[in-house]
Formats: sequence, structure tokens, C-alpha cells
Amino acid sequence: FVYRIFHVNNDGPEINVIVILGMIHGSILLAVLIILDILFDIGFPPNLDKSEWYLLALLFFVFQFLIFFRPNKWKTYFKEFENETKEERRKGTILVWSYIIVSLALPIILPVIWFTYFR
Repeated sequence: FVYRIFHVNNDGPEINVIVILGMIHGSILLAVLIILDILFDIGFPPNLDKSEWYLLALLFFVFQFLIFFRPNKWKTYFKEFENETKEERRKGTILVWSYIIVSLALPIILPVIWFTYFR
């Protein structure tokens, strides 16, 4: 995943990886919170003002950066995939982009399905 996202373009590839990972993990966290709210009525989303939401998002991205920004580790990924065939590269790219699309769409799709079919 890191290898594919890193090589999308050469303009700040480290930032690409961190931002995309943050978006994906944020959307998965949001989907989990939505599911928990549907199942257990946990009161999501909380009543926060806009500045508090921005602060939470900023903290989330800072934690993402601290956890996942490991360029030395990434070099081992690059060595692992440098001898890929064109077919392997194509399949890997399709899998990564499918994962990104599904992850980002999940928080939108779950409530729509729930309210359409189960309420």
C-alpha cells in the first residue's frame, strides 16, 4: 500500500502517504463509530463546535504521522516490490485503489443502507 501511494507522483510522496492513510483510517474510524451508534446508540456524533472538530482532526493526523511516517522502513517495501512484473503492478494498483474507494465510501454507504432498509 505504502509503495503504491508513494509512487503516485513525485511531489511530496511522503505527504501523499500520510494524508491518504489518515483519510482512510479516519473514514474507517468514522464507519466504526456509525456502526456502534446504530447498534448501541452511543450518541454519535457528539455535539462539538467546529473548532473542536478541527482540533480532533489535527490530533488524529498528528498521531497518524507519528505512527506511520517511517521512511527507513518504507525503503524495505520499495526493495520488495522493485522487481514486479507489469501484471503484478497492475493488480496491486487495482487492489490498493479499490481499498481506498471502499474505505472512503463506507461511512457514507452504511447510514444510507441502515436508514433505507432497517428503519
